[in-house]
Amino acid sequence: MNKINLTQQPSNDKSDFLAGDVVVFTDPNKPDHLMTVHKVQGDGVLLNGNRSFALTHLIRNASVAEVLAKRRFTQTEHALAEVS
Repeated sequence: MNKINLTQQPSNDKSDFLAGDVVVFTDPNKPDHLMTVHKVQGDGVLLNGNRSFALTHLIRNASVAEVLAKRRFTQTEHALAEVS
């Protein structure tokens, strides 16, 4: 069974990623699937078992609602999820 680690507090300091964190791209033109941090390396992170790499300023921690939906939300969906 897959174990998903969620950060305890949202953080704007992108250097605080840890192995096991669930993240999404911030750019709506990038893929909207969830990714898991495998290893942090300087200004970047290895994702999904070392299969891809992203710079930390291009990703953010996924919200609980996004993890449950198994995808990144649009800005509108994210705003609605915060008020509901």
